[in-house]
Amino acid sequence: MSVVLKVEDLSVEFKTERGIFKAVENISFELEEKKTLAIVGESGSGKSVTALAIMRLLAQNGKIPSGKVIFKGNDILKYSNKDMQRKILGQEISMIFQEPMTSLNPILKIKEQLMEGLIQHKNISKAKAYEAALEILTKVGIPSPKERLEQFPHQLSGGMRQRVMIAMGLICEPSVMIADEPTTALDVSIEAQILKLIEELKENMNTSILFITHDLNVVYDIADDVIVMYCGQIIEKRDVDSIFENPLHPYTKGLLGAMPKINEEVEILPTIEGTVPPINNRPKGCYFNTRCNCVMPICKENSPKLYKVDTGEVKCFLYENGGNI
Repeated sequence: MSVVLKVEDLSVEFKTERGIFKAVENISFELEEKKTLAIVGESGSGKSVTALAIMRLLAQNGKIPSGKVIFKGNDILKYSNKDMQRKILGQEISMIFQEPMTSLNPILKIKEQLMEGLIQHKNISKAKAYEAALEILTKVGIPSPKERLEQFPHQLSGGMRQRVMIAMGLICEPSVMIADEPTTALDVSIEAQILKLIEELKENMNTSILFITHDLNVVYDIADDVIVMYCGQIIEKRDVDSIFENPLHPYTKGLLGAMPKINEEVEILPTIEGTVPPINNRPKGCYFNTRCNCVMPICKENSPKLYKVDTGEVKCFLYENGGNI
């Protein structure tokens, strides 16, 4: 499989009244053609900031001090804002946000929001754009698509609004779609439908997916490869089967251990002690050392590098010499 998106040594920092703090630290990964790469972690781990950095949609106080985002051989971080808008956003790389009601324009009909991207990027007539909007709504499984095109976002259910967001992301047939927790606000039955839809569209439209979530159940259903993030760093990077069958990093083990299992009856689920440290008060050494049940003296002094293991990489001193927990 060829690599469609490659992130190299990417860092993101934010300027605040208390100083400049790194939200993402020197991360690297690859997204292969027609594959789904999931980024998982608790709130504050840097998942969404990573996606926004790739799209060049950071807040005004955000900055990318180092790194590359290579898309089809070009570092898009070097593009001007005009070229980024004209050549990349929506057309080559699209994004689905987690809350469609705040992402869709409440005063524009669905047809206007779907057609806008096509007219801007593909330079086609309104009539052809309308036909394409009708076709994509049909593909994403929205009933009575002609009627829905004439409606406003508030007239649709949560599941339908999310399908519209997916349609908007796919209407220009992008090579990469970034999905930022697209099922968080949906109930379980609608979530399953949306996940199935994303998987089908990936196969039918040859789109690669960067899927951001905190829900490991979703990851197992949809991902090919998994990145686990903590405090802006990648701490484990492996294929999905390896992650679930044999998690290596203590944090990954903790996340999986906290998942309820159908075949086990327990009164209280295991938890990871403590909380993710704030961006302005991260501990010395390994950022996970204050919560880790395998902590060693070296963890409190030095930050481990990503050590290669048979099926990927893990950022933990326990694997410095190929060891096993």
